[in-house]
Formats: sequence, structure tokens, C-alpha cells
Amino acid sequence: MLNTAFYEVFKEKLHKQKEALKKELQRAKTERRKDWMKSQIKEAKEMRNLLKDMEKQMGKITTCPHCGKDL
Repeated sequence: MLNTAFYEVFKEKLHKQKEALKKELQRAKTERRKDWMKSQIKEAKEMRNLLKDMEKQMGKITTCPHCGKDL
């Protein structure tokens, strides 16, 4: 059972992480902070998965009645 009270906060955090990664990718390849990018991508993926789980629990994601895949 997930606590869905912080859904909007986590969603905003994921959005900010994506924007920061896009900004970092605008830099020249030699100037990028590779370790920082790796950790941010890993954290963003975990946050994305957490949000998906929250959406399933809240009933925001609907599934196909025939095959069971997300719509």
C-alpha cells in the first residue's frame, strides 16, 4: 500500500529532474558531469516507476479488459 498523498510533489520533482538532465545534455560532451548524470538518470527511473505504481493504486491507469495491458 503506497501513500499517494505526495503524488503531485513527486511528479514535480521528476519534471525538474528531467529539465536538469536536458540542460546538462546541452553542454559540450567534454564538460558534462558524467557521474552526476548517471545518478540523476537512475533516480529519475526509480521516481517514474514509483509514480506508475501510485497511479495504478489511485486508479488513474486503466487497462484493457481483454489483454490486461495499460491503455
